[in-house]
Amino acid sequence: MKQGALAVESLTKRYGAVAVLDGLGLDIDAGSFFALLGASGSGKTTLLRLIAGFEVPDSGRIALDGADLTGAPPYARPVNLVFQSYALFPHMTVADNIAFGLRREGMAGVELDRRVAEMMALLRLDGLAVRKPRQISGGQAQRVALARALAKRPKLLLLDEPLAALDRGLREHMRVELKRLHAALGTTFVLVTHDQEEALAMADRVALLDQGRLAQLGTPEDLYERPTSLAVARFIGRINLMEGRVAGTGEALLVEIPGLGTVRARPAIACPPVGDPVAIGLRPEKIDFGDGDNARSATVTEVTYLGDQSVYRLALGGGVELRTTRPNRDGPAARPGERITVSWPATAALIFPTGAG
Repeated sequence: MKQGALAVESLTKRYGAVAVLDGLGLDIDAGSFFALLGASGSGKTTLLRLIAGFEVPDSGRIALDGADLTGAPPYARPVNLVFQSYALFPHMTVADNIAFGLRREGMAGVELDRRVAEMMALLRLDGLAVRKPRQISGGQAQRVALARALAKRPKLLLLDEPLAALDRGLREHMRVELKRLHAALGTTFVLVTHDQEEALAMADRVALLDQGRLAQLGTPEDLYERPTSLAVARFIGRINLMEGRVAGTGEALLVEIPGLGTVRARPAIACPPVGDPVAIGLRPEKIDFGDGDNARSATVTEVTYLGDQSVYRLALGGGVELRTTRPNRDGPAARPGERITVSWPATAALIFPTGAG
């Protein structure tokens, strides 16, 4: 049976008059790879510190496998935290860094050596046992920090922006390594990050926090393809927004966009009534070149070549501008100044109430 089911119930944390977390509730399945995503100040790091025991909530409860951890000190929790800075002891060897927590718990001799060797093999650190942190690379240092955290076999591993200090190529490599490690161990991983690409690429489920509250919880696909609010749609990925009013309802909504006419869309949440102001959200990759549903004439105003794909800025009627991407199979698909036809299916157009008058 997997262990590490985490329950966060009505958690509130204030610093003075500011509520960093405001009645937050979350359930994290045992054995999952879970991401806490949000902008700076959203409360994600505070939540991580509360789970680890470095902060005390003003109200609410934290439970792991049904056991209340709310008042327990960090050392009494079956939880380990990998810091963004890795926090390795510079005077210790790699092997001694990994063994540190185990020695403090009284493990010694053959058992200690076996556990350290097991962690070094798991994290692919063979041959580095006697090196000091200054003698290894950033990626190796991160793996040492992970080995040290996992050596005590915690029920829950907390990862605080673990890839932030790495360059792009190494970040992509370590994403794969972390997923491999998670699959091999089955330990519950909770990742804190402001990098949405990182969260979407690694996590089974993602909680997007906004000003101490849960904006949306779901799979990466849920948050990207089915955002439940305009704020979520804006935060996750890139999105084109067009403002208008509902002109008709039915299988698809009809939305009147000033200068652009009536377009067809689908509601992301409850269907707004006719006459209500709304915003249509359209992901760049959902826009096609050529005839189809919602076809419109457009002028290419800018093309940015990115190697595998190009980004196109398009001017439509009524001052509407859209941004779209196309793979460069045979070079750029259009040039600046060119008139083209673009279209998008109604199912690709998300609609959100704006509350404007």
